[in-house]
Amino acid sequence: MKRLFLIFHGRFPCEKAAAIFAAKDAEAFADEGVEVILVVPRRIGRSSNDPYDYYKIRRNFRIVYLPVVDFMFFPFAPKIFFWLSFISFSMSSFFYVLFRATRHDIIYSNEPLPLFFASFVFPLTFYEMQDFPESKIRLFGFMLHRIAFISVSNRWKKEEMEKVFSIASNKMLYEPNAVDFSEFDIPIGKEESRKKLSLPLDKKIVVYTGHLYGWKGVDTLALAARELSDEYLVFFVGGTDDDQKRFRKMYGDCKNIIISGLKPHSEIPLWQKAADVLVLPNTAKEKISKYYTSPMKLFEYMASKRPIIASRIPSLSGLIDERSVIFVEPDNSSELARAIERVCANLKLVESVSLSAYELVKDFTWNKRAQRIIKFIGVLNNN
Repeated sequence: MKRLFLIFHGRFPCEKAAAIFAAKDAEAFADEGVEVILVVPRRIGRSSNDPYDYYKIRRNFRIVYLPVVDFMFFPFAPKIFFWLSFISFSMSSFFYVLFRATRHDIIYSNEPLPLFFASFVFPLTFYEMQDFPESKIRLFGFMLHRIAFISVSNRWKKEEMEKVFSIASNKMLYEPNAVDFSEFDIPIGKEESRKKLSLPLDKKIVVYTGHLYGWKGVDTLALAARELSDEYLVFFVGGTDDDQKRFRKMYGDCKNIIISGLKPHSEIPLWQKAADVLVLPNTAKEKISKYYTSPMKLFEYMASKRPIIASRIPSLSGLIDERSVIFVEPDNSSELARAIERVCANLKLVESVSLSAYELVKDFTWNKRAQRIIKFIGVLNNN
């Protein structure tokens, strides 16, 4: 099996979903017999913890830290410093693979620029596309056409790639994000989870796990919480310090809103198991939410065997249907509040959608995802 050089620009390790994604990607490919080298920048502010322990992953791949120009810790000119960091890392990763990889190896990244540089030397480049460009379309299209393989994480992006960039469908793989069942399908009930987390046993508990960015729709959930009676508690688990301060300032007066703060990723399954209902309230007001995202949170929710309420937006409705989730109109706090009440009062609905989602997500594990990508690259390589 070829070697796979996985290039990731973000802080590593850190709590962000993209870094978790890179770690799980590397572990899964290595599980399938691929020799994986994860190439990351030596960024300021990354956690000092051992990455394998931090993410609770096997030591079956190698991590290489490369030099990068990093001034992103300064509170001014963030865009300039981001591009300085990104371009310098793209160059350093190119020279690293230039001297360490062979033409038979796979150069893999969720960023197109390192792959663009690599494409002039290496024929097997793979772009794991998580976003979608909103500007510099021609430049982006030029880079895309030099990349050998592309995966897209939802159906909207696949259709747009064919329409906007004329990318052939046989060059693209529709491959959503994934979940680690060993983390989220844990043998623990709701009551025991609540006891471990010191949560009340006599309340209906609504849980959102993730960052508190506006495009995540968390404000809609907070407004919905205001419409619920005091028998409900709505927990927001996650968020940076600044986002938590903003959230407390806006919603701290609501007694049934609990801002729990950032928790270790290993604790998130307990919070989800403790819930009566899990909410994915993404907004339709921003394209990143409405069209581009394929949230790992959705798959983690599905593996938790708890009912899910989600916004009916293209990025989500293309991944799952009404048999496995309760859809609501995005940015409508009243409809979301009524849906929470309806789900908590309907045991048959809870059992039906929870089981359907659980059965569906069994096909979206990290290892099955890695198997499909490896097979896709192999098929194209033989043509």
